[in-house]
Order: sequence, then structure tokens, then C-alpha cells
Amino acid sequence: MEIKKILIANRGEIALRVIRTCKEMGIKTVALCPRQGDEDNFLETKFADEFYYLEQDGILGYLDQRKIIEIAKRAEATAIHPGYGFLSENWDFARFCERNNIKFIGPSSETLRQLGNKVEAKKIAKQSGCPILSGTQPIKNEAECMQAVNAVGAPFLFKASNSGGGLGIQLISEINKNGILSAFQRIKRETKNAFGDDEIFIEKFLENPRHIEFQILGDGKGNVVHFGERECSIQRRHQKLIEEAPSCFLDERLRQKMGDMAVKIGKLVNYESLGTVEFLLDENKNFYFLEVNPRLQVEHPVTEQICGVDLVEQQIRIANGESLNLKQRDIKLSGWAMEFRICAEDALNNFQPNSGTITQYLPPNGRGVEMHSFCRDGQCVFPYFDSMIGKLVVYGKDRPSVIRQAKRSFDEFVLNGVPTLIPFYKIILERKNFSDGNFSTSFIKQEKIIELLREAQPRLQRKEIKINNNVVSGNNGKFEKISKQDIAWIVAKLYHKIKKQASKETKTNGSKWLAVTRSEALQKF
Repeated sequence: MEIKKILIANRGEIALRVIRTCKEMGIKTVALCPRQGDEDNFLETKFADEFYYLEQDGILGYLDQRKIIEIAKRAEATAIHPGYGFLSENWDFARFCERNNIKFIGPSSETLRQLGNKVEAKKIAKQSGCPILSGTQPIKNEAECMQAVNAVGAPFLFKASNSGGGLGIQLISEINKNGILSAFQRIKRETKNAFGDDEIFIEKFLENPRHIEFQILGDGKGNVVHFGERECSIQRRHQKLIEEAPSCFLDERLRQKMGDMAVKIGKLVNYESLGTVEFLLDENKNFYFLEVNPRLQVEHPVTEQICGVDLVEQQIRIANGESLNLKQRDIKLSGWAMEFRICAEDALNNFQPNSGTITQYLPPNGRGVEMHSFCRDGQCVFPYFDSMIGKLVVYGKDRPSVIRQAKRSFDEFVLNGVPTLIPFYKIILERKNFSDGNFSTSFIKQEKIIELLREAQPRLQRKEIKINNNVVSGNNGKFEKISKQDIAWIVAKLYHKIKKQASKETKTNGSKWLAVTRSEALQKF
């Protein structure tokens, strides 16, 4: 059945991303919205050809398989794109789509079942000849747990077999029976609540590794190619924050070896659609299989930039029954790209997610700069969705030029109303080890990024500033010498107050005012 209309079972940035490609392909789209009255906070409802209400709050509707299938049938959608997160790796949902004659845009349900279980995925990798870290089969009880611990030795990780997104992982650094058993039971409970499954296994912990992944595409007919690697080592709590392509850690020989291995794993399961084969590398450039993410990844834009290929379009074409029309020799890497996940989190408070309303939003732009987001002035950031509210993607001829563009972009970025990781990224971009490419998954801790961020917080952020009635209060009522940076901060606050009270005529020229404010008042802020 030809795909003429796609329901996007997701929200926000990725829903908009899929809609844009569908429009270019001449395919109609269907968006989802939690409840009537929520439309203004779900931009996809404005861009899709039609939308329907899930009639449930928060994430509940996006996880309601029956409701989504019901809407797809009502809208006469012939395919469902799951995006990432939610139901994108749920093999039950993929099978549900298959049984209802609706194309799930992703791997088959059987492939999702195989690769969704980390223990089974490691077996497949081993079968392909890929190096793997030592580990165990699923552990059923405390006796088996201690047996496995003694066999693997510290340091090691407790890992949930069916988890994702950096969840269900616990590092154990030393052998302490009570502590180990307590952690074992806690992880079982947490993963049961989060993923509906409490299967746990043990894997040897590789200290200070690089995390590098390869993007693959298969057509389910035996053809698989890769689009090079992505460097994903800048992380917090096992979750990626900065991704770049290519990786400065790989030479051509190692790139080819790892890419061939990723393709071999894909061919072994007759892979269909987009997928990512992930590896850990030690300081000697030995690589080990980590997992396969059988879906479109958050960080796919950096690969698109250096390869010049619309991956979502390729994904849809494969789902429509087309054979892969690319050969490995056709795929050339050119330039450099970085992606920064803009999360509504407070880095100084253990990366605590925050909700609220965005009061000012003006993203950076210019040559080689893209902002993938659903945000606008007045956008609500909800507490029950993922904290990522956008992705800044920067592309240039080489890594140094991309870093310069990223610095300029963050200097331009205006996003007020909720705390974000923008100041955090500014600190990282100034670190010599980051610029030189000397980093691992322990970079944030080793470079003391949080301590540096705390020291760098503008002095006036610790003061009580009142704009109403033209009153500005300093610490304990005392005023100190005000720097240019402080003045810029006050100007921005005053501007926001003036903007709210401006007449209709003034609002007509609002875009000019905002541009002047950013370039003059917020320089070096």
C-alpha cells in the first residue's frame, strides 16, 4: 500500500521535523494534541494537514496504542511515524500496526524485539564478530547476583535489559555485598516501574571511554549502508548532550573497520529502516559493542549535514517498499557538524528539569546555523514531557570553525522564562580539552564544568532586581559598581517590561527592537 498520509505519533521538535520532509515529498500528515485548548502549545497542530485530540493529559495519550491506531484509521493514515521516545522502540506497538495494516515507519516488530533487549543484542553483535564487554546473562535473584559480581569484578554496571535513554544503569565501583544487593533491588524496582520489565544483567565498566555511534540504513532486503559516525561522549547521567560528526578520535582505517562492523550487524538481522549501532572505545582505540538504537535518533541532523542526505526521507522511502538506492561508495563525508541539546534544566541543581513559560525566545541564525525547536514567546514547558526543548545544530568546513560558530550562536541566543543549559554549553566551548578533542564520557566531571559554571554566574543573578515602578534593589539595599555585563542584563529586563506595555503601533516594529536589543545590549552576555 502506497504511503499517502502519515500520522506522527509524537510531539514537538521531532513532529515538526517529520512534517517538513513529508511536505517536500507530497505526503499529507496527521498530528496529535493532548486535549482541546492545548493547540497553542503544540505547534505541530498548525503545520500538519490535520490533527486529532488524544483526550488525555501529558504523555498518557502518546503511549495509548489503541487510541493512536483508532485515530490513524479515522484519519485514513496508511503509516505511522513514531519519531523518537514514546512508542518508537515498542515492538508490541509495531506489531499492533502490522495487524491493523498500518505501516510502522521503523524496523519490523521482530527486529525491535530482538534489538530492544540488550542481552539479545549483545549475542547478535558477538555472532557478527564484534568485540563486546564481558558481562552476564539476566540475573534472577540475589544469589545469582553475587555469583555474577564475583565473576565480573568491580567496577561494573547494573543494566536493565529493556531500558533506554540512559535510564536503568547503576555503576558499582567496589565490592560491598549489602550495597550491591541494595542497588540490585532498587534498579529492579525502578526499571519495572519505568519499562514494565525488571530484567537486569551485569556488564564490565569501561572507565573514561569515548561513546561513538554509526548511523545505518537498511531496506529489509539485505542491503545496508552506513553514513559515518557520530561522537556522543559529552554526557550527563549516561545521556547525550553534545553530538558531532565526524569524530576527531577516529582515523580512516578505524572508521572503515567500525562502519563495516555496524553494517554487518545490520545485515545479520536483515535490518529495515534507520538505526544506530553504538560503541564504546578505550584510550587505545579498542572498540566494543554497546547497543543498537532501532529508530531515528535525536542527533540525526549532524549526519544529514555532513552527508547531504535527508534521513527521514530515506526512512519513509524504505517504509514505502523502495529498495535502497544508495551504495556505500556513494556516501561521502564533507565538513563538520555539532548538535547541542537545549534542555530546560538547571545544571547547577543536578540538571533538574524545569517547567514554566518561555517569556522571550529569539534563536540564533546565520550561515551554518539551524535551530530545531517548537518554542516561541509564551510557550509552555510542561513538567511531564522530556526536558529537551530544542537542538542547536551548527555546520562548517572543519571543527575549529564549527566551534567558533557555536560560540557566536550562544552569544546571540535569547531564551528567558525557564533555566536552560545554554550557560553550561558556553563553559564547555571555552575549555581547551574540548577544542583539542581530548575528552571522554567523564569530561563534565574531569573538567569541573559545574564548578566553573557556578563561578561564572553573572553577579546580578544573585540580586533581587525589581523593574516595576522603576525600582532596582541591590544586595541589602546597597548598590555596587555596575559592570557593562550587568547593564546589559538590566536593559534586557527593562526591554521585556516595555514590550509587554507597548502600544499596538510599537508592536508593529517589534522585530526591529528585538534585533537591536540582542546585538547591542546582550553582546558578550
